[in-house]
Amino acid sequence: MSIHTFKGSASQSNLRGVPLPLKQWKESFRKNRMGCFLILPAALLLTVVMVYPLLTLVRMSLYDIEPLRHAGEYFIGLKNYLKILQDQDLSHALLQTAIWTFGSVLLQFLLGMVAALILNESFRGRSLARALILIPWAMPSVAGALSWKWMYHAQYGLLNYILVGLHLVSHNINWLGDANIATAAAILTNAWRGYPFMMLMLLAGIQNIPTELYEAAAVDGATFWPQVKYIIMPLLTPVIFVVTLLSGIWTFNNFTYIYILTGGGPAGKTDILVTYVYKNGFDFFHFGYASALSVALFIIVFLLCLGYIKLSARNGMNEG
Repeated sequence: MSIHTFKGSASQSNLRGVPLPLKQWKESFRKNRMGCFLILPAALLLTVVMVYPLLTLVRMSLYDIEPLRHAGEYFIGLKNYLKILQDQDLSHALLQTAIWTFGSVLLQFLLGMVAALILNESFRGRSLARALILIPWAMPSVAGALSWKWMYHAQYGLLNYILVGLHLVSHNINWLGDANIATAAAILTNAWRGYPFMMLMLLAGIQNIPTELYEAAAVDGATFWPQVKYIIMPLLTPVIFVVTLLSGIWTFNNFTYIYILTGGGPAGKTDILVTYVYKNGFDFFHFGYASALSVALFIIVFLLCLGYIKLSARNGMNEG
């Protein structure tokens, strides 16, 4: 497809988000009627599985539902949402979520990029290395979290045994019980879990770069790192955008690792939004307030993703 053809199709479909006129929508539906009918069952299933629970959640957020205080539910309007603005513990959970998400995605990207660059080179045993490096991603999340929890154990953990044996530390470290290092330990665990996905996607993108570019750069005297800086990184930008977006969404909503490793402790210092919502709903039985928090969490994720997509599109248009 030529550049002019792409620009023409882009202008017709109105990429800036302005809705097409109703007449054009009807014409498009008439031409693609069979396709619309074919996707109808999937659309209905999606509505039942996703839209109905979301609407139920919104309805519950407008009610006072606390079975430990009273039976039944009472309509209170937006009071649960006003309570969010007054919740002092929520601000810490928001900050903790930002640290958890940014730190995990950054570390996953760095580890994944290094692994992709290494595995892109030809060496003996490369196929075996590619298979072994995917083990963390293939391992069930609960099993991986429990394994790391035992390695972090203050008295019997493998990590302390190695560090003390090598005389790198003088005493055992309470990795998950110390509020100052528990978050870093959880981020390291999540990075171990997620970097194989980054590696796989980045490696696929690197191998899709034409070899002629490397050959031309080598003729000009470019060594490995200039090739990474001026060839690989610019051409990997679309792949980097997709994998960091997906990893950010998954990490933001990752309940398993924080809950199993620290349970939000000590004293709620490692609570992120998803664990904070869980505690309000299933530890304190504030179902109405937990529903409002869930709706707010959904809106936050949606707005962050939308802003990230628009920022990436704007940068791509400026580069073009």
